Amino acid sequence: MFSLQLQQLLRATASGVTSGATKTLCTATASAATKHSSQAKFGDYSSHGSPSHTDGRSHGESESDLESAHGQNFTSHHLARRILQQRSQDIQRHIHTQSAKGQTSAKSSQQQQHQQTATKFAMSSLAAEPLQSQKSDEITASTGGGDVETPGLGASCHEVAAASASAGKKPCFSSGLGEILQFMELIGNLKHTKRTGWVLRDVNDCESISGHMYRMSTLTFLLDGSEGLNQIRCMELALVHDLAESLVGDITPFCGISKDDKRAMEFKAMEDICKLIEPRGKRIMELFEEYEHGQTAESKFVKDLDRLDMVMQAFEYEKRDNCLLKHQEFFDSTEGKFNHPFVKKLVNEIYEQRDVLAKAKGATPPPAIEVPSMERSSKLANGHDGSS
Repeated sequence: MFSLQLQQLLRATASGVTSGATKTLCTATASAATKHSSQAKFGDYSSHGSPSHTDGRSHGESESDLESAHGQNFTSHHLARRILQQRSQDIQRHIHTQSAKGQTSAKSSQQQQHQQTATKFAMSSLAAEPLQSQKSDEITASTGGGDVETPGLGASCHEVAAASASAGKKPCFSSGLGEILQFMELIGNLKHTKRTGWVLRDVNDCESISGHMYRMSTLTFLLDGSEGLNQIRCMELALVHDLAESLVGDITPFCGISKDDKRAMEFKAMEDICKLIEPRGKRIMELFEEYEHGQTAESKFVKDLDRLDMVMQAFEYEKRDNCLLKHQEFFDSTEGKFNHPFVKKLVNEIYEQRDVLAKAKGATPPPAIEVPSMERSSKLANGHDGSS
């Protein structure tokens, strides 16, 4: 654009020079006056209103030059060429100044856009997929160009929710703050609910459900990528796998509930829990279903961590309460069920340390305890058939 303007100005000036070549020196003097007008126009970009010319020559000096040129019989063509060169320099300086300003403005715009992009994220989730604010053109398109006030890129979650709701789009959360607090309370239940297996065996100060899930989640940091497992996904599965127990409790084979009934109760509980934080709850439900189906490599690994944590906890209670081999049933229930090579090594290490301590103390294992099968639909109580 600036190049086009330069060409036009140069052509106009060149035309004036050609006609001026055949005129008198007085006509050249009028062209010099035009030069002063041009310099005044670009003065803001070169000297900020200074009375001096761009080339450092004062007005008086220019007049002296003109008189000297007349005295020395300089031709009008020579003077006009000089004026043309000066105007060309002024125009190029003006273009350079405008280009520099344009680059500075573009850089500032990019920085502002980057800051706006950084504030577009509303709230993080387990899916690691931050929710971006709705764009104005998207909302306008969905409403057919109606008069819908749309938030900017840095709008808050509530502003986006209001605009999105009026435009028929999903807001940050379709539920209210009360439902989110209820979701928090349910998670809080896991912090205080003891695991049933330890309660039934009268273990003092036994672990909570959330404590069990926390150690499982932390163990996923042992993964370094060489195993072909997604470490983040394993952590998510570990955090979610017992979430239903915040409503139905920790159901074990000794609770008298069949496997099918347990599954139905837990899935219903998860549906109720996930509804509280829609649409984010969908992600949690997908993770829970993946764990329950146990078909992916990650879900199988997390199931190994579930059993590993249980036998490690049993060993810890035996050492703490000085009752080596007392909780043998928890070791028996997991025998031969581990799949991951690294987890198998950890389990073998637990067994070896346990055997060494048991021999040193002369401990003997208690009688074996029969664990009821949850495949049967009949009600059981503490391992006894309800018919007796």
